[in-house]
Amino acid sequence: MSNLYESIVRPFIFLTPPETAHKIAIQSFKHSLIWRQLAWHFKVDNERLTVSAGGITSLNPIGLAAGFDKNCEMFESLSFLGFGYLTLGTVTVSPREGNPKPRIWRYANESLLNSMGLPNQGADKIRERLLDPHNRRSVPIVLSISGLSLDDFFNCYLKLELCADVIELNISTPNTAGVRIFQDPVIFEQLLDGISSKRRANKPLWIKIPPYFDEKARENILELVNICRRKSVNAVTAINTKPVSEPRASIGTAGVSGKEIFSDMLRTVRDIYTDTSGKISINACGGIYSAEDAWSALQAGATTIQLYTGLIYRGPGLVANVNRGLRKLLEKSDYKSIHEVTGTEHG
Repeated sequence: MSNLYESIVRPFIFLTPPETAHKIAIQSFKHSLIWRQLAWHFKVDNERLTVSAGGITSLNPIGLAAGFDKNCEMFESLSFLGFGYLTLGTVTVSPREGNPKPRIWRYANESLLNSMGLPNQGADKIRERLLDPHNRRSVPIVLSISGLSLDDFFNCYLKLELCADVIELNISTPNTAGVRIFQDPVIFEQLLDGISSKRRANKPLWIKIPPYFDEKARENILELVNICRRKSVNAVTAINTKPVSEPRASIGTAGVSGKEIFSDMLRTVRDIYTDTSGKISINACGGIYSAEDAWSALQAGATTIQLYTGLIYRGPGLVANVNRGLRKLLEKSDYKSIHEVTGTEHG
């Protein structure tokens, strides 16, 4: 499946602009019956891959990262690709057009640049779609939400809390003015306290954090992570895209995803695992394209892995390839389960 995608499908799709290619993918994944028939090809059954982390149990450690299914239109089909869980969104309380186009570009080294600005149809529409009984789900759903103010976050949370198995708070998008205020520890703690006071169900809570590139930023992010621990947050997702200058973008900046940020992701996962003594679940997100990449992230301290840009370059078969590769690596090791790999590079 991967060879077919990379040799035939990808060259054709890459003749179109990236956002057009994504629309083609959406149309494809809207036909769930097709993907249901292919589910046997993508499914990798092995109890040694089962993961209980971040407040959920999934059949394997591979999750979809936020951003691919922004409007929760494809999750039934995506659940047939072999993921252990799906992260949908990011959703805001009100609909957003996002930043002006063009706002996404293919980049060197199998990476992407995006300056999307959180385009989505808004919490009411997403809620309706997720609660529609015709939209079936077979894996845990993580819903990424964000906001430009505390009230935005609170209202979005209240509308969507009961629609997913996990809520992930995205405080780290580099392309939306206002979101970054939540990287201030004082405001971040207010956000968590406010969410805690409004929770109606004991749903797990995850936080998506940004990368960092100097000691001051590192200390700030680790402070946020330790606030998460104190406030009983179930997991952190590390990392979001890497901010860079981009003159083609309307806001002058964009975020890099894919292979270009793999080393940044590993460094961040290591730092969080060490600083917290492995006491919080970490979802590694950034530049994972193979079982070996995933294994390295697990050894660094991750408990699950999230994919997005890799799917663009390697196709829907990537999930099964990573899971099969992890199974083989486990069989060659002395570990009884994938859980035992987490943090092993630290001794």
